[in-house]
Amino acid sequence: MTITSLLYLGFFAAVALVHYVLPRVARPYFLLVANYAFYCYDPSNRPLALVLAGATLLTWVCGLVIGKSRSKVLRVVFLLLAIAGGVGILLYYKYWNLLADAIAGITRSNIPHLDLITPLGLSYFTFAALSYSIDVFKKRCKVEPNLLHYAMFVSFFPTMITGPIERYPHLRPQMKKPRRFSYTRCAGGLFRILWGYTKKMVIADNLNLYTSFVYGTPDTMNGPNLLAASVLFAIQLYMDFSGCCDIALGVARILGYDLIENFTSPFESTSFSEFWTRWHISMTGWFRDYIYFPLGGSRCCMPRRLMNVIIVFLVSGLWHGADWRYLMWGLACGVLCAFGRLTAGVRKVVWKYNPLYRATWCKNLIQRVFVFVLFVGTLVFFASALFNADPYGVYTGIFQGWQGGIGAAWNSVQTLLHDSGIDGRLPVVLTCASLIVFAVESKGRSVARWIRAQNFVLRWTLYYAAAAALLFFGAFGQSAFIYQQF
Repeated sequence: MTITSLLYLGFFAAVALVHYVLPRVARPYFLLVANYAFYCYDPSNRPLALVLAGATLLTWVCGLVIGKSRSKVLRVVFLLLAIAGGVGILLYYKYWNLLADAIAGITRSNIPHLDLITPLGLSYFTFAALSYSIDVFKKRCKVEPNLLHYAMFVSFFPTMITGPIERYPHLRPQMKKPRRFSYTRCAGGLFRILWGYTKKMVIADNLNLYTSFVYGTPDTMNGPNLLAASVLFAIQLYMDFSGCCDIALGVARILGYDLIENFTSPFESTSFSEFWTRWHISMTGWFRDYIYFPLGGSRCCMPRRLMNVIIVFLVSGLWHGADWRYLMWGLACGVLCAFGRLTAGVRKVVWKYNPLYRATWCKNLIQRVFVFVLFVGTLVFFASALFNADPYGVYTGIFQGWQGGIGAAWNSVQTLLHDSGIDGRLPVVLTCASLIVFAVESKGRSVARWIRAQNFVLRWTLYYAAAAALLFFGAFGQSAFIYQQF
């Protein structure tokens, strides 16, 4: 059941209707049934529901023992058991073949590859479950004695496709006291869903026509098109991923739950480190709390602090998939963040003598453009992994084919845009739609709150404009969400 299908909308509408008809005490249990119904809709996922149930049961039992036991040794043993179970599931389903190749290369033995189907939402529900066990151990979260409530949290269907990665202390009070039906909440949730579909199906999926065309055969492309595709892929990724999160937040909001915001205007960041506090916030927050801080965080000496940053980003790259290009993407991001922290003091001194930095707007603009360029540069590894391209070939190709100057380069990009299917009025629509999205989401403002604060005319104009753009320019059936595969 894809999230962009009418079937998903019909399923959600039916769930929401029954949810509010039921007594509030019964709603979490009904949602648990709906979660597993959603998970088991695809026949290939039905046997894998046992993996979801097993991870849920294991971490719940471990959390129960950790929270109730007074023995420090027993608490540590069950924490390690929960971590081993969660990490073991990830290693088996996502990294078996990678580990098999690594071990075979060291031992010169023949370890067979396994053709495994990865459970839906594996990386998301395992991280959510692991965070509960660790939070109980750290006494940041109360023990949940109700297995069904905890199972509803782990399997919550709006977060199953691409997150956000929820924390139990954030969702638990909302489950214990389900909200009454609220027209304001539902209206805000519906607009958030419409906003997400517009970002995904109007902007991201149409940009995918060009980026997949270029990255599908990078060896035959010239520098201008490789550069344009890399820049547009950064916008596509944001619209795709944040659009899915908008849909998830909107669906959850209608059901009475507030999820973690996953993006807060990342392209307005003035440093690369700041960028990662605004992009995929639930994941970066997870790595910060459960990997970076235990490694020592910022409390240790500078060399070790920088190494901690690089380790976190390497793990982040590995989280995305068993591919060396994801690992290189993580390494590149980690090195850039570490270098930024190392040179922060020197750069502040240099800034004082930069005449362009005397005007705040000019300083912010230069820094934001620089951060965006760094992000696009690292994303070449990411895009190459998605489209199975050679990243180093892309890097070298970007500097080739500029002999005719900017005019010839622009004509080349226009021609390929047209050949890929982005023609007619579509380029204007994509440009205007992207600018509207960035303007509305500026300064990390909540889209749902912002739209409610507008006057009647502007609010309904935006409703109709988004719906019309979706109807006339939506790329229906083009692609799944990029982060769904993770």
